[in-house]
Amino acid sequence: MAVAVIMAGGRGERLWPLSRSSRPKQFISWKRHSFFRATVDRVKPIVGAENIYVVTQKKYRELILKQAPLIPPSNIIVEPQGKNTAPCIGLAAVIISALKNPEEIMIILPADHFIGDEEAFQKLIRFACRVANDNFLVTLGITPLYPHTGYGYIHYGDSYYKEEIEAFKVLKFTEKPDLETARKYLKEGRYLWNSGIFIWKARVILEEMRKYMPDLYQGLMKIKESIGTPQEKEVMGEVFKNLENISIDYGIMEKTDRALVIPADIKWSDVGSWAALEEILKKDQQGNIVLNKHLGIDTQNCIIWTKKPVVTLGIKNLVVVETDDVIFLMPKSHSQKVRLVIEALKEEREFKKLL
Repeated sequence: MAVAVIMAGGRGERLWPLSRSSRPKQFISWKRHSFFRATVDRVKPIVGAENIYVVTQKKYRELILKQAPLIPPSNIIVEPQGKNTAPCIGLAAVIISALKNPEEIMIILPADHFIGDEEAFQKLIRFACRVANDNFLVTLGITPLYPHTGYGYIHYGDSYYKEEIEAFKVLKFTEKPDLETARKYLKEGRYLWNSGIFIWKARVILEEMRKYMPDLYQGLMKIKESIGTPQEKEVMGEVFKNLENISIDYGIMEKTDRALVIPADIKWSDVGSWAALEEILKKDQQGNIVLNKHLGIDTQNCIIWTKKPVVTLGIKNLVVVETDDVIFLMPKSHSQKVRLVIEALKEEREFKKLL
């Protein structure tokens, strides 16, 4: 049997000011519903609603239950504080091991991704579960469409597991490259974008944490011992306070020899910037993406997301965003730099309320 673990505690800072600390991008409704609810609906046919777990922050718990009331409230795992994906996944693994079965296969999914081909996704995940049953750490690698510098890459080698679909041996996880390196990866053809989607047994990922992240593992074992006792919440808070803030990629995937990757062509985007909306939303004849009424004169390749009607003249390659309390403008080329704005807002007292 498999369970899905949806990681829904992130802040989505690069989509500020639409994404805020009170309602980050995974909970914003885009078309019919939010990215989070779309993730739930996408994985439900594979595991069933009763086997969907969500790891999040306390302030998002009620929002999660409101958007996905089909998920049992007891399946909401609240982190004492955000500590990146390795502690998040480790916490889920010990809870699932204790309450269900250490041999349970965990399908790890970020809550804020867009996937256009859900049928292909579900087929790949079912195959990945069969592969993971043989004690591998499996990830989906996205077939790259162009030399993207905002994603990490997975370099893969020989075919290792083959049915109708293939899984390949991971040679190396690589950092976000510069443009020249990204072009080289695309030309070589043995590199995939790192999707952040993982499939493995709870026992196997904990074994790898014991081997490569012993401090995290020891902390998780203290939490495991406290599960179901009156001290559970206190122990979890004390342990998390001292855990290293590190991703599963750095902590495990760059070191393990158990990793396999499945190439995935599923119309995927992590929607990690304003410019990424071009991958999932339709453009007008001038290449603009527009929400609400817009009269554009000599206006090309802009993203205009506003509450009021907008008239533009002679602008190109701009992002224009209006919310209830702020108007934000930037060149699309700065989409990966929005975190600079977040840091600046933290330093200005009168602007902190905009976070």
